[in-house]
Amino acid sequence: MASTPTTTVKSKRAQQRAGTGSATDELFAVSVHRIAERFRRGREESGLSLRQAAERAGLAPSTIQKIENHKIVPSIAVVVRLAHALNRRASYFIEDDHQEQTDVRLIERGHGRRLTTDDAPVAVEQIAEPLVNPRMEAFQITIQPGGQSGEIESMIYRGEEIVICKKGKLRFNLRGQQYFLSPGDTLHLKGDIPHGWENHGSQEAVIIIVCAFSYS
Repeated sequence: MASTPTTTVKSKRAQQRAGTGSATDELFAVSVHRIAERFRRGREESGLSLRQAAERAGLAPSTIQKIENHKIVPSIAVVVRLAHALNRRASYFIEDDHQEQTDVRLIERGHGRRLTTDDAPVAVEQIAEPLVNPRMEAFQITIQPGGQSGEIESMIYRGEEIVICKKGKLRFNLRGQQYFLSPGDTLHLKGDIPHGWENHGSQEAVIIIVCAFSYS
């Protein structure tokens, strides 16, 4: 059954001031308009109706409409599902249209593209940007206690994923089974297994996620 995120652009800041709301409420606040426009463009280029895109993403049509109208701030899980619906990599929503095409790229420490506000409960930094005909990308994610990939939605896409825990503790949920990661642990999984993660500890957690996609 399709699920519907409930955080709206209008209400999320009020929730933050009140100390309520999801740990992912502010997740893509910096890029929400770009994500919305990119998704609309990708959907139209693919010839998909709202309902068809929603079916592919496993979301309600009303959710897709709200995202396109900038009324919902999507969680990481929802962004991954949107990319999957369009047969695109997740970074499609934030990458530069005029980015230099190259087969080698160096990103110095701390200079990755930041996809979130610095004080977001889940801070995402892209640490490997696309090459020519890309098949992989990587992110460093800093997760505060209680932070998670999505409250309801799990992530799913065609490809593989490697997760390396650098700091703190993280709980991964895969098909109802739980995996607990500590510093130095590595988790390797197929992207089409519905999965999600949460910082269940009392300290900040940092992970690196490397994704290999079956589409460009």
